Amino acid sequence: MVADPDCSVVCIREIQKSLALSAKKLIEAKIREFGVGHLFDVLKTEIRRIGGNGMCIFVGMQDHTADSVKSLEGFNIAWVEEAQSLSQRSLDLLIPTIRAEGSQIWASWNPRRRSDPIERLLRSAKGPRADAIVVRANYTDNPFLPGPMKRTAEDAKENDPEGYPHTWLGEYESVGSKVVIPAAWVKSAIGIAAKLDIEVTGRKYAALDVAGGEDGGDENALAIRKGISLLSVTPWNGLDTAITTQKATRLAAAQGVREAYYDSVGVGEGVTGEWASMGRRSEQPDGFKWHPWSGGASVLDPDGRIEPNNPQSPLNKDQYQNLKAQAWFSLRKRFENSHKAARGKPYDPEMMIDLPADLPNLAQIEEELTQPQHKTSGTGKTMVDKQPDGARSPNLADAINMAFFPCMAATLTYTGAI
Repeated sequence: MVADPDCSVVCIREIQKSLALSAKKLIEAKIREFGVGHLFDVLKTEIRRIGGNGMCIFVGMQDHTADSVKSLEGFNIAWVEEAQSLSQRSLDLLIPTIRAEGSQIWASWNPRRRSDPIERLLRSAKGPRADAIVVRANYTDNPFLPGPMKRTAEDAKENDPEGYPHTWLGEYESVGSKVVIPAAWVKSAIGIAAKLDIEVTGRKYAALDVAGGEDGGDENALAIRKGISLLSVTPWNGLDTAITTQKATRLAAAQGVREAYYDSVGVGEGVTGEWASMGRRSEQPDGFKWHPWSGGASVLDPDGRIEPNNPQSPLNKDQYQNLKAQAWFSLRKRFENSHKAARGKPYDPEMMIDLPADLPNLAQIEEELTQPQHKTSGTGKTMVDKQPDGARSPNLADAINMAFFPCMAATLTYTGAI
């Protein structure tokens, strides 16, 4: 705006309850610091450029609709601060609105989750957009970094090895956050069996997340595991549960699976009916069985400890709200053990998970596994939110979760011995 008196800038946050929560005070401070106060008229709600038509305003995207956002069409620059919190709806409104000749959208953020809309837009597994410049800048790149700040960072590096990568290096949120499975743990599980020369043995299980189930979704996903290793995750579109059941049965049986589980809530009930129909038509493979799996069911072994070897740990019934939460934290423990193994620390070899490095959809699997977050219910129990901030249903991860926690909803019997 100093260089171009007609340049207009809109400073954006997802939610802006007051100007005190905007970047306005920071910009005012920089105007004074750079000695350019004579070029600007700082008003209560905006900053105007003296000698031109330029202005700087501050808005929250949640206050806008498809019609009201049109008021931003003439702006040259949209700066999105804390862009990790920007919703997909807001991005969908903003991108076609900032369209003046030569206009730009700037986004600044500390990465939170791989599945956040700004991450999918600018840092997807396919790489950055062709029309975007993505710069990763940390405190290590700052030549003006104050000494106390550097010492604080180095102290965190030594004493908070899990939180340091996110807070100081822009990695995705880890253990100290609400994420159930930290991204670093998922990375450690990739190829862990091959790295440690572990011979993968044990039973095979399959699990089917049905499209349009309890939490919605647009894809079916079938996960197959053998012992600690995930063999495959196959997604496909289609809401016809009859066709879905037949296809999933063929895929699982072809890989030698005899025990298979499916999300039995909502549209998943259709699998129950089709499996019975297949029996009447004599189309069920010999020895093959589908079992219902319900995330809303009560926890397994309710009077058991969440850490069996720790008599001080809470009981399962006191810790987890439902079976879904218990299963996700069981999966978390598997990834934690794989992370320990990768770092040369003691671990439980029977409670690991191996993600082969050649899985064809590994990037999506990583993204979905690190999406669910945990929270506390009104009764103080742990719950799992699989779609925080309106994220898409993690169909592949749901199937993986069920495959590694195979239990029959009718009897709530855990059948997942390695």
